[in-house]
Amino acid sequence: MTAGLRALPLAPPPVHGETIGSYLNRLADANHLTIGHLSSLIGPSRQHRRDDNRVGHWPPDGLPRLAALTSRSPPSLIHAMPPLGTIDDPIRRLPLSATEEVIEPRRRPACHLCMARRHIRGLVIRSTPHHQGVCHRHHRWLLGDKQHSLTGLPEVLQANRRHQRIARRGTHPSTELAYVDARDRLIKWFTNEVNSPPLRQRWNHRLDALGEDPFGDPHRPSKARIELATYPEAVVLTGLFASPHWRDHPQLPTEAAQRFGIAARQLPPGLGSFCGSGQRLPTVVSNTQRSDS
Repeated sequence: MTAGLRALPLAPPPVHGETIGSYLNRLADANHLTIGHLSSLIGPSRQHRRDDNRVGHWPPDGLPRLAALTSRSPPSLIHAMPPLGTIDDPIRRLPLSATEEVIEPRRRPACHLCMARRHIRGLVIRSTPHHQGVCHRHHRWLLGDKQHSLTGLPEVLQANRRHQRIARRGTHPSTELAYVDARDRLIKWFTNEVNSPPLRQRWNHRLDALGEDPFGDPHRPSKARIELATYPEAVVLTGLFASPHWRDHPQLPTEAAQRFGIAARQLPPGLGSFCGSGQRLPTVVSNTQRSDS
């Protein structure tokens, strides 16, 4: 299975939550190999992208071969990169359902300052759940196309702590779907230029705190910047949508306005129940259900 394989001269440890493609590319870079050649040592030669986190093409002995190359145990590799545990498991390797596609963790660079602190060179891509999009050690936003400093935006740091509490208390996948729904509504409110002066003033203040976008239109912020600017309000809605009491309550708009700290008449129109009209959440098909189908 691993006969003839020798450990690579340099085998940096994977970062917890790192994508498989990111780790393989770092291994190749450290040993001056092409990613295609390194892939051929594991199994079928393939050009892994750094954000690649799928193992559908891996052979059954792929994990033992990677373990031999890195002198690390398979369990330790799976602990750092959980998708490796799905190799040779046809049920868990089925295509994602529509709900799973929506809530799948976002693949973004790990905090550059954290990596530098650990003496890790090169780009590290992590699979980041929505509620883990902030580095509190270095006050950095991790979900966008740039790791903005949040030193001047303490409300974003506070909102993320609330988001983490919601995720801990809630159930999967409803809390993830609640955030996606809330985020998309806030982005829509922003881009549609809804007439809510208090909210618009807050959002513009946060955008100003980020500084100029050298590659963007100053009059049309990118979606990534809008998500950051509206994040505290998105977390407020996430808490309401994740609550069995509030998600379909007729007074949800009034409660949302109160939590936003604005008058009910200043709330943008169209805030209905969770998922727009109170329809049932799509369900994630379990492994047992898949095996029976």
